[in-house]
Amino acid sequence: MTDMSRGVVYVAWGKDHVDVARRSAASVKRWNPGLGTAIWCKDGDDTSGFDHAFFIPEGLKRPKVNVLGESPFDETLFLDNDTVVRAELGSFFDLLRKYEMCGTQVILWHRPRHLKKIALDLPETFPEINTGVLLYRKVPAVLDFFRDWAETFAASGMGIDQPSFREVLWRSDVRFYVFPPQFNKRVFEASELIWSDAPRARILHLELLRPQKNPILRWISNRIR
Repeated sequence: MTDMSRGVVYVAWGKDHVDVARRSAASVKRWNPGLGTAIWCKDGDDTSGFDHAFFIPEGLKRPKVNVLGESPFDETLFLDNDTVVRAELGSFFDLLRKYEMCGTQVILWHRPRHLKKIALDLPETFPEINTGVLLYRKVPAVLDFFRDWAETFAASGMGIDQPSFREVLWRSDVRFYVFPPQFNKRVFEASELIWSDAPRARILHLELLRPQKNPILRWISNRIR
């Protein structure tokens, strides 16, 4: 039986992105059959494979910024579509027993593109959070955070949402925790493909998992587990 108090949500626009989100949702169910899944997408998209489907309002520049607070679940894991879950996530959700929102830092946080300023002069030691994997509870502080994020992002004029997330997090009172990178695995070192003593990646979040036009890359992408 699906526990609808905890679930995973996606935001996808267009068939190709819905298809890769469906693949990610299948990986969620493979390891976590009790978790619900939901997707925001365009009216008319195929939403099979998800427990809930919602339609994205017209005119939103970056839909996920606006819809995450509308999750049907009390405890939500937002995943970008280019993800694959490779583990049971019960202990991951248990972080929400203490914290209200969790995410992981951008790996290459030192690069200028990850230090973009909107209004605040922030220390570089307060890195951007990768907003492609976010864990949160629907509590007033988090809902206020999402409203502030949407407003700050819209006012920034930027096409990327992580600088606005960083500034809102700096001034927010939300109880935030940075979880281990194995729950948002973005980069593999060559040595890791041979041997590594690091924990096994629990959630892969790779460019290769995005919709691929090249048939060879698409074949490889579809076989990542």
